[in-house]
Amino acid sequence: MKLFALYIGGSTENSLIELHDARFIIANDVESTHDELKKSWWGTPDSLHIDCVGELTSADGHNIHLKSTPSADQDKLYFVNLGGYDPEDFTELHKNIFVIAPTESKAKVRALKTVQHWKSPHKDYMHDVENIFCINDVTRGKPFHIHLEKTDSTAPFTLTCKYTPLGKKRT
Repeated sequence: MKLFALYIGGSTENSLIELHDARFIIANDVESTHDELKKSWWGTPDSLHIDCVGELTSADGHNIHLKSTPSADQDKLYFVNLGGYDPEDFTELHKNIFVIAPTESKAKVRALKTVQHWKSPHKDYMHDVENIFCINDVTRGKPFHIHLEKTDSTAPFTLTCKYTPLGKKRT
């Protein structure tokens, strides 16, 4: 089994532009994530598609393994969505990163250090963690647990950006 990070998109009945969300799913292959993605999509079913996908094998100085036994390690894998602005861009900037930390608050501190160079902060003149998600939570009720192994040679997050429609085909 593999741990996949998926960036999905689509629309709602009233949206003017495409909307996006992230999902983390344990599956044998990307195709095996499709049913779960369809069940969790909150927008117009026909619009759902994958924009980007990658297998999470390492992050933040750690290799990531799925094992059948619980991990004794206090560190957890977090997905952090940071927000900010550039006065020359019409949209809000986002940086999505994976960090390893024992708590959500420590994960936020680690993540915020990566965007101190942004020109214009998001909320209250501070760079902001808009969302944080403990990826270890995707294993609840499943026979797998995330194990993190410190390493000096983390592999980069390899992703594939390709529009892959999951909704019904339009004729």
